[in-house]
Amino acid sequence: MIHMDRNTSPISPLSEAAVGEVVRNTVLYEYPSDEIIRFKRLYADYYNISPDQVEVANGSDEWIQKTIMTLGQNGVMALSPDFVMYEEYSAQADTPFDTIPCDENFRFNFDRVIKTINEKRPSLFLISMPHNPTGQLFDDEELERLSEAVKSAGGYLVLDEAYAEFAPRYKRPEGEHVVIIRTLSKIFGIAGLRVGVAIADGETFRKITRLNHPYPVNSLSLNLASRIFEDRAELGKFTDYQLESKRRLEAVFETVGDKVNIIESSTNFIFTYGENARSLGQYLRDNGYQPRMYHIDPLNDVVRYSIIKLEDYAGLQKLINEWSNQYDQKRKIDTGNTDFNFTR
Repeated sequence: MIHMDRNTSPISPLSEAAVGEVVRNTVLYEYPSDEIIRFKRLYADYYNISPDQVEVANGSDEWIQKTIMTLGQNGVMALSPDFVMYEEYSAQADTPFDTIPCDENFRFNFDRVIKTINEKRPSLFLISMPHNPTGQLFDDEELERLSEAVKSAGGYLVLDEAYAEFAPRYKRPEGEHVVIIRTLSKIFGIAGLRVGVAIADGETFRKITRLNHPYPVNSLSLNLASRIFEDRAELGKFTDYQLESKRRLEAVFETVGDKVNIIESSTNFIFTYGENARSLGQYLRDNGYQPRMYHIDPLNDVVRYSIIKLEDYAGLQKLINEWSNQYDQKRKIDTGNTDFNFTR
């Protein structure tokens, strides 16, 4: 089975030889103080920011949990749908959680978002940018309005940038009330190592890091992550591979854009929805390509596909063409019935 349901890299950023070298050189009997300093310096240099703005934790999930615990005392708010763990971690912290729903095409009315913030005045607003699960990139002006509304309510805005490296550059809202959360699980390809990053300034940085453990990430994870950033040429090749995979993913699904609804994505996945989306998803799953399907509102008719190895796209395109041809044949026979059982 070729997995398209995990939103992770289809290949490793490090060769077996590189991994072996890092493992051999990792000191297991000491705490990772030097390792943390080195990683934060390399990461900050890559993004041209100060290491003093950067802190690490056990995946970006831990940062989401910590921002809720430290900044969300008077209530947390998010879009619906958005990353499911926003609500889960709010429940764990016994923090009130409110959402603003999308429309039937998974778009959001920011006038409604601002109005709800003004009414309920949450102390924390979490938003994935680009958006998870749809992949859309919100408008700069909408984000600035959101930021100002949250600030006026006396709250904090968290930009969850798990997929930001797949997106065009955008103008981030600025200010001490803004926290950026990132992960090395997506374009940097080390989901299994659980390395998450938070970026903030001033008193906000102090607040979100006050719950940190003395050594929040282990030595091996930090050393492997540092190795990725030490070789910029190899890192460039690796990220280019994933961006090419994303282009291929978009290309194969463009061929059925007249049969399933597709939202333009700034992530490493494609979001499809509508009456035919599950039919296509089931056909691909039955024939060896596993997509992400949902069984909760408002995602019941949604199927999502993440990037795969480049050599696997020929088989995916073949299956999509087969499904499309069978769909066209069935429609000619009975244009009143679009609920078909496809076979191969």
